[in-house]
Amino acid sequence: MEKSEFIAQLLATDEQGQRALFGLHPEQVDLILAWALKEYYDATIERDPALAATAATTVTTLAHLLNDAQATAIATWTNGMAAMDNGQLETAASRLSLAREQFLACNQPLHAAATQISNLRVLTTLGRDEEAIQWGEWARLQFTAVGDYLATGKLEQNLAILHFMRERYGETETFLRRAHMHFTAAGDQKELTRVENNLATVLTAQYKFSEATLFIEQALVRAETQRYEVLLATLECNVGCFALFQGHFDRALDYLERSRRRYATLQMPHELAIADQEIADAYLELNLAPEAATIYARVTPLFAELGMRAEQARALAYHGRAALLLNQLDLAHTLLAEANALYQTLGNEVGTAMVRLYQAYAAFLAADFTTAVTTAQQTEAAFAAVNAWGRLLQARWLRGEALRQQGNRSAARLLLEETLRDAQQQMVPQIAHRCFTALGQVAMADGDVSQAEAHFRSALALIEHMRAPLPAEAFRIAFLSDKLTPYTELIRLCLADGSPQRVAEALGYVERARARALLDLLGDVQPASPAPVDAFTAEVNARIATLREELNWFYSQINRPDSSTATRGPTALAELQEQVQVREATMLDLMHRLQQRSDGWQGNGATFDLAQLQSHLDTDTMLVEYFTLDGALLAFVVTDQTLTVVDLHCREEDVQNAVQQFHFQLGALRYARERMARHQATLMARTNHHLARLYDHLLRPLAPYLGERRLLVAPHRVLNYVPFHALYDGTHYVVEERELCYTPSATIFQHCLATPKRPWQQALLLGVPDEAAPRIHDEIATLAPLFPAGQVLLNGAATRAALLAEAPTADLLHLACHGRFRADNPLFSALQLSDGWFTVHDAAQLKLRCNLVTLSACETGVNTSAPGDELLGLVRGFLLAGAPTLLVSLWTVDDAATAEMMTLFYTRLLAGDSAAAALRHAQRQLLQQHPHPFLWAPFILYGHWL
Repeated sequence: MEKSEFIAQLLATDEQGQRALFGLHPEQVDLILAWALKEYYDATIERDPALAATAATTVTTLAHLLNDAQATAIATWTNGMAAMDNGQLETAASRLSLAREQFLACNQPLHAAATQISNLRVLTTLGRDEEAIQWGEWARLQFTAVGDYLATGKLEQNLAILHFMRERYGETETFLRRAHMHFTAAGDQKELTRVENNLATVLTAQYKFSEATLFIEQALVRAETQRYEVLLATLECNVGCFALFQGHFDRALDYLERSRRRYATLQMPHELAIADQEIADAYLELNLAPEAATIYARVTPLFAELGMRAEQARALAYHGRAALLLNQLDLAHTLLAEANALYQTLGNEVGTAMVRLYQAYAAFLAADFTTAVTTAQQTEAAFAAVNAWGRLLQARWLRGEALRQQGNRSAARLLLEETLRDAQQQMVPQIAHRCFTALGQVAMADGDVSQAEAHFRSALALIEHMRAPLPAEAFRIAFLSDKLTPYTELIRLCLADGSPQRVAEALGYVERARARALLDLLGDVQPASPAPVDAFTAEVNARIATLREELNWFYSQINRPDSSTATRGPTALAELQEQVQVREATMLDLMHRLQQRSDGWQGNGATFDLAQLQSHLDTDTMLVEYFTLDGALLAFVVTDQTLTVVDLHCREEDVQNAVQQFHFQLGALRYARERMARHQATLMARTNHHLARLYDHLLRPLAPYLGERRLLVAPHRVLNYVPFHALYDGTHYVVEERELCYTPSATIFQHCLATPKRPWQQALLLGVPDEAAPRIHDEIATLAPLFPAGQVLLNGAATRAALLAEAPTADLLHLACHGRFRADNPLFSALQLSDGWFTVHDAAQLKLRCNLVTLSACETGVNTSAPGDELLGLVRGFLLAGAPTLLVSLWTVDDAATAEMMTLFYTRLLAGDSAAAALRHAQRQLLQQHPHPFLWAPFILYGHWL
């Protein structure tokens, strides 16, 4: 029997079966078999780690049977490598050192030296550099003495890794190029793949992108052809890091996720942790600081447990950077101090400099610009010494920005211009756009308007180029959140000019910065669900389904009638809330993982066109788009013929105060309708006072333009909480004078307007009554006869599956159920169906072709306004699903008043009124019977007036 056939039989059975085979075939039991099993491990580990592990345990069984010193050394060596490949580094170091001594005892110095090729990697990762250098040099002498250049190449590659861990990139590159020469001469495909991957990594770290690209592409082709699965996972991780350095975030997320999935499949937890950390780095670049911090907190203890001190220090430092972005300053200082201590123990000067760079950023955030300048400058020499261009440019930009903040514009300009040139040469757009922005601000301060505008335009072009291919809305929203300055400054410059053309240009910049992630996803161009559905995707979807079920249970417990702290106790409720937060964070992380493949998607490409917008505004309609500039509110007023910008002569903080006071008045009435009846005059006077203040701030300055026009409002930030239709001029509410509709942006309005209107035939009426809203059953019963061809889903029939199945055929979707806005996590705002909560994410999965969605519940129109006026709430989900118009509520609704209003609304809608006209009629009728705005004014229209 051939050795290969015998090995196949051995590896197909357990230890007892192996001993039986050894007994049946004593002729196979020899040192040749031990070496063959060792070689089998080497050949298999890249393709099938589990089978390779079996080979390692088998050679141990064989060594015991042979009772031979050399066989024992072979077994110790093989199991040392298995421990290394499984992330058990201390065990690996112990076994590989023991194997060396065992081979030396057998007078086999070359085999002893060979064990140190792997041990060099292990000792380096553990931070035992001096020991690694000692035995590495000893092994090199053994190989050189006999002219074994293949083994010398392997050793040189691991010496390169030692230098790379110390971030000594020049020495790393020298050793790797020597190793590449040896492997090329030997024709060793696996080692060539590995060394080309490592060369690409160190060249990328030095921003030598062209040559790095050549090496990485060669290595990828070879790894795929030879099916080196472990190497392929490593290569994918490096491609992702390579893309991240260049600001290609879509490609970075794609390849980092590929690597993470492959390591998960290969069951290599230590490598999986490294891949997770690289994804956290990408998240940090995209401003997803909470998600990044969660990952760093998870992997840091694992690195500590495995003795991977360099990775542990890096995770601590990056976690500190994330904490700075989250304004967790005490935590940031603690983490950075821990990272600094660990880097100093490792003798890693570049790592220590990186920590100081983040400490400089902390000083910058604290407005201690002198310290920021000094500390940032102290890091530059360490970065320059190893050609760490990314960090060097970051340090120089930070120093330039701090100088600008100090008022030292001349020095700031020189430094920023130099940094910009290098960032462009090294292809680092994430630094280049910051330099352009800062240089624009310097030029503005110098009075050089033309130069300032050129810089801001350049910054904006880079930002939008990087943002365009990002594969998911969460990434797009977060990415833009700290990059709005060029938009704001260009708006300022255009308005300062004041000419009609420049005012139109200013509105264009407002639109480019407003709700862009939402706009990109509207229509039929949004990326499809991950396909094909592989085992990983199926597993993630199953985990999401499980989390959904668990969350529904926790939500039901939290929202039980006896869930107040008075009946349940604060500790019990806090524990429930904590469990919810953990599961929601996990669900979001899994959703991100499913969305990290872009497949070239770049959004729907819709752009703002003023002439086209005006063609959609008839003589009876006016758009008012609000914007805040330096805290002052202004309004762009657009009619079918004109565009005017109006200074409202008020501060955003004044409006915010009035909005808070107004909603405080409403909150006091939430459970007190009887009190409202007894004290109606007093309560109305208080509420109308705040509504009058808001009118004076937001609409009275527009009186010369209003006439009797329908009003289309695009709010800005806090204005999303303003009920414009209920503002009070001292005599009348706005709804008494005109129709009113809301839109996130003018461009989104145009998208909604383009949706074909369908006859009001197929209505889907869904209702889930509860103790807080017992009249929902009556509401549905009253509305059902208005839609003879409609379908009713009531009580137990109103399930998530039923809604997903039936909604696509409806012309009108009416959902009457309990609603909940989550200010702490707005994308988990939800409607309560009979079998659980229907969130924003669920709503976005609907495939709607209807004219109108009515969310007849509490707070269904409340949104959090993220930077860039990205509305996060239920409105977002249903707009993404295809709804052109939504009827939603801004506060807690009264059950009886809502049922009455809906009947009035739909009666007029079916009689031929537009949705805006029907809503106005219904609210005016209710106002006569229930004059307090709490009862008649909660509902607004989003989208267009139909």
